[in-house]
Amino acid sequence: MTHVRLARVAFAAAVCLSSYAAVATAEDLSGVIAVTKVIVENSQLVGDVTCTMTTAPCIQFGAPNIDLRLNGHSITGPANPDDTTTCQPTSGPPLADGISNGASAATSQPGVRIIGPGMVQKFRRHGILIFGAAGTSTNVTVKDITTNHNCFSGLLTNGMTDSVIEGIVSVRNAANSGGAPCGGNCLVNSNNNHIVNNLFGGNGSPCAAALCAAPPTVASNNDFGMGLIGTSSGNVIEQNSITGNTNGILIQTGATGNTIRQNIAAGNPPSLVSRTYGPVGFDIKDEAAGNGARNSFERNWCITYSGPGPSPCPNFPAVAPPTISGLTASPTVLWPANGKMVPVKISVTVTDNSDPTPVCKITGVTANEALDVSDWSLNGPLELDLRADRNGLGTGRVYSITVTCTNASQLSATAVATVVVPHDQR
Repeated sequence: MTHVRLARVAFAAAVCLSSYAAVATAEDLSGVIAVTKVIVENSQLVGDVTCTMTTAPCIQFGAPNIDLRLNGHSITGPANPDDTTTCQPTSGPPLADGISNGASAATSQPGVRIIGPGMVQKFRRHGILIFGAAGTSTNVTVKDITTNHNCFSGLLTNGMTDSVIEGIVSVRNAANSGGAPCGGNCLVNSNNNHIVNNLFGGNGSPCAAALCAAPPTVASNNDFGMGLIGTSSGNVIEQNSITGNTNGILIQTGATGNTIRQNIAAGNPPSLVSRTYGPVGFDIKDEAAGNGARNSFERNWCITYSGPGPSPCPNFPAVAPPTISGLTASPTVLWPANGKMVPVKISVTVTDNSDPTPVCKITGVTANEALDVSDWSLNGPLELDLRADRNGLGTGRVYSITVTCTNASQLSATAVATVVVPHDQR
């Protein structure tokens, strides 16, 4: 009876896996992969990987909440995107992608992490594909990965939610995308994700036909560096560099409630495309007929725009000094006036429109009475010792502590906090 039970368990486990997939548990990956590698535990590359399959993903997650680390290695597919015959004819099935978190929304694995550095390149469809399932937080992280020269998108998400794409470099993708909207990072029906500190460059083809067999138009040029496709909403796209793509940021009509801020989206498309075909692309392109304000644009560096008003371009964010809105000392009163040194800490509230972390420090100490050099000393950028002393014939000593905050553009603002040594406690 035991043998029968074990046989049934083994058969059930085999049925759960796709017929093309082999299971790798906690193994180091390198060399040639000819059958989709399904990983069910934390895995890593220990050498470059070459994938030979043309109708299935190279590496696929088969369990949630696990990591794939590339460790500086590359995963290379069988395509040459400059040769149409080596790419899929459309962006639909089969799933000939480099890395995926499942074969569909139903089999998608939440909580997985794809961590670089490393490269995913030359796949017949997308470099990386992330599915999300309705009612489940996808919570995927893709970080420090380069996706290069894939036939369609470098990174495509479908239904992804609550995930982070950070520090990726997505370049030269979608040369063979044809009529499909593809590019560096394609968010399809994906919501509440954070896309931050990435580089999207040189992605897309301006033509509806692969490799521009027919001349492009503004309408046919639906590729991009960053794309908000379908009903994508609630995403924050910030602090990315998006340049040299056929369009910089493409926004489809159904994409609403997204925040697009502090991105450099300029030089889209590159001059060669504009010189050859005319003004067929833009730094930001919104395909909607109206209500351009349905998404929020904040301090993006962009020049050209196509879409309904209000236009977010041209926009060159003014670089201004930081704003110090609060400055307090603790303590504010030194007593008793016994001549001893007392530690004082300064708290600063500062904001800046171009630098999230201006540097603040104490730059001077004066008083309404003559000071000796030993009456104060610095212990840190915002910490010092003050002598609890005053002129017995005066009205009390008032220390004025000057704090200077400087942003990355070397523009500064100053403010003054005061600490009092009273004459007495009346």
